[in-house]
Amino acid sequence: MHQALQSQVSESMRTGGSSDGATPGDASQRDWPDSLSLAPGQVQQGLNLCLRLRSPAQMPALLTAIALQQEAINQALASLHYVHFARFLPANDGSALWVITVFDGDLQSYLMDFVKVLGEPFNAMLSFVHDAPRLPVQSYPRDFCEWVHRNNTVQAQPWSAYKELTVIDIQSVLRYA
Repeated sequence: MHQALQSQVSESMRTGGSSDGATPGDASQRDWPDSLSLAPGQVQQGLNLCLRLRSPAQMPALLTAIALQQEAINQALASLHYVHFARFLPANDGSALWVITVFDGDLQSYLMDFVKVLGEPFNAMLSFVHDAPRLPVQSYPRDFCEWVHRNNTVQAQPWSAYKELTVIDIQSVLRYA
């Protein structure tokens, strides 16, 4: 088994991930596996949303807009009771901001809750984004959800040491500890 896997990895590295003999660098994201680490029975999902900015020069203004709303963002995330982790990660070159979260449940429900409790912060963030959905997201939730699906990197799913535990499960244990 190990030797077969090693052979597949070697072939993938030689061809750049493509099975058609393409050279490295030719493989696009659509050629990647659907998910790299979601374990069977895992309740947590990952959102790896890339917000590509119109210009890298906008990154300081975008980060300032987020900082001004950070308390409201934190309160909204806590109110959802199914977000394990969330962070904003600026690309090294300033061309994009990654919204990275780990949450319980399905993406569609999560996004609809985002529209409800985080609509204003997302409107502010998306105003800097190239090819953003129609704003405000509260008026166009379907556009927002479709846009997120197009810009979410699903291949990078979270690994979890507690794959079957939800935020509510963890919080209830902590309350009685």
